[in-house]
Amino acid sequence: MAEKDNKRLIYVCDDDKNISELIKMYLENDNFEAETFDTAEKLLNAIKKREPNLITLDIMLPKMDGFEALTKIREKSEVPVILISAKDQEVDKVRGFNEGSDDYIVKPFMPLELVARVKNVLRRSEKAPVKKVEKVKKEIEFSNMKIDTGTMQVFVNKKPVSFTNIEYKFLLYLFENQREAVTKKDILADVWGYEEDDNRVIDDLLKRLRKKLDENKAKISIETIWGVGYRLIDGKTK
Repeated sequence: MAEKDNKRLIYVCDDDKNISELIKMYLENDNFEAETFDTAEKLLNAIKKREPNLITLDIMLPKMDGFEALTKIREKSEVPVILISAKDQEVDKVRGFNEGSDDYIVKPFMPLELVARVKNVLRRSEKAPVKKVEKVKKEIEFSNMKIDTGTMQVFVNKKPVSFTNIEYKFLLYLFENQREAVTKKDILADVWGYEEDDNRVIDDLLKRLRKKLDENKAKISIETIWGVGYRLIDGKTK
């Protein structure tokens, strides 16, 4: 990620110029470099030329909304993203985290709160990642499934199956700890890098992941261990 004069670069995407300029001012006052964009398309083009250290991304944007922009960002990059929304709805928050956001803040907010969240997300993202098997191990097999960590592909009965970025991370984490119980707290911290206790983001993702595994005839099961968390088991052993 590019830095200029040792300042970390923040991209601010909001179609309300007053809000984006206010955020930019507070970030620059705190020794960040900041650039503003009023559409997702302009933001995505800028990322191609210079990747920032973090992005604040409004959900309600013209043409391409923040969720769609986040999906496109995650196809190419793991840059931290803070979603900004005018709606304080659980479904939007859960969707944001499951599609790869690192934090979620609701309007109206104090600019200093956003700056604090930017700093917190950057601290989390700059820590050494936990259990990055991709760099150590090429393939992980379990039952009739295989994960190629080099290409980030998942195979069921030797056929590739498409998973979203966060689904892949969650599944890989379970494969790394197969047959061992993992707590919800550990999953939130190691998969999402999310320190708050919010089980809703796990519950929603788990429902979709189980459905996808079943539709593709995977023989594994994600077992719920009540009061603890989850465990990956061979479905035939249930």
